[in-house]
Amino acid sequence: MSDAPAFCCGCGSPVSGSACGSCGQVTATGPKVLVACFVFQGERLLWMRRAVPPQRGFWAIPAGYLEVGETLAEAAARELREETGLVLAPEALSLYSLGSITQIDQVYIAFRAEVTEAECHPGEEALEVRFFAEHELPWSEIAFPSANYSIQMAYDDIRRGSHGLYLARHDRGELVDQFAAA
Repeated sequence: MSDAPAFCCGCGSPVSGSACGSCGQVTATGPKVLVACFVFQGERLLWMRRAVPPQRGFWAIPAGYLEVGETLAEAAARELREETGLVLAPEALSLYSLGSITQIDQVYIAFRAEVTEAECHPGEEALEVRFFAEHELPWSEIAFPSANYSIQMAYDDIRRGSHGLYLARHDRGELVDQFAAA
């Protein structure tokens, strides 16, 4: 595996060398911290149709990278706001899932939030934003189908009416609920 990232964590453009040719951000090697935010509205989850590579035009849960000086929840709230226009305070987010994605050298930390009403609009990195119930979701248009197990977990939690705290085993495509009885 190459140590060089394929896409800029600042703007999403393809990277070649030590700095992004589009925005100039210096690319670093080593693990990156990816934060995501699962926003629940009743039986639906908030999704964004990606406007940037990789997987432009496909649907994803709002996510992005931790920036210097941010807490994990601040980064998740910022990414949520930048991509979907939904403004939630970092304190409104609860830890939901964490794990390592070793094949792409990332640490993954997901938060969750529940809203009754939401005013959303696509940011620069999104073509479209909307809530989907499980049966409405265009599964063939998911940006990262290798993570579908985490999406299924969220919809399973909706059906159960409760949320776990999950340790993700991304290399196996599974989640282990840390609160479930052994």
